[in-house]
Amino acid sequence: MRASLPAEVTVTAAYHPLCGERLAVEGRRKVGGVPCLIVRLRDGTPGTIEVQATSAGQAADEAAAGALLSAGGVRRLRRLLVPSAAGGEGSGT
Repeated sequence: MRASLPAEVTVTAAYHPLCGERLAVEGRRKVGGVPCLIVRLRDGTPGTIEVQATSAGQAADEAAAGALLSAGGVRRLRRLLVPSAAGGEGSGT
């Protein structure tokens, strides 16, 4: 299933000449195998921009960067982060 398109995106890539511009999204396509958005430029003409150069690409990156832990993984992480007090819960004494 395809994700729905945002109505607008902000160009976030510092290298891009339109960095900081907010553009209306009109569609999507691949250019040379790279996912792009079809956007409406300030002068009213259509253009394409790589998804990763926009706020839509950042959302995808942030979601992919997260990780889920199993219950056992959470317990192991907690043991590393919370030092056990002598005689406290889980110390075994």
